Amino acid sequence: MAEWPEKNRPGFVLFFEDTRPEGFGLGMPEDQSYHDFPEIKVLMNGVLNHPGNHLGLIDQFDETLQFYVNGDGSVLIDFIVKDKSGSLQAILSLRECIALVQSSVPSLSALQIPNAEFNKW
Repeated sequence: MAEWPEKNRPGFVLFFEDTRPEGFGLGMPEDQSYHDFPEIKVLMNGVLNHPGNHLGLIDQFDETLQFYVNGDGSVLIDFIVKDKSGSLQAILSLRECIALVQSSVPSLSALQIPNAEFNKW
């Protein structure tokens, strides 16, 4: 079974873009972008509340889970499935997205995304 990269600090590499002038801006440099769950929750709440903003997580296996805020405030979840040249996608609330991330295990590929549909690129 996979273990967390930092055993006492479970989390993921995180990237984001907050398009508001007074917002969070862009993510951190790669060597500073590992965040634990409390930090991820703060950033998700801060970034994913404005249309056009996005945030993504990358696990130690190079699996990527992305979030994009739609115009109506809903959040598009996009889990990249490289070997199938597509993504699993679903629309959820911010609260549901945070709960999903907090239920994570070391591999993002183990997540069960509610109502996700596969979309080929």
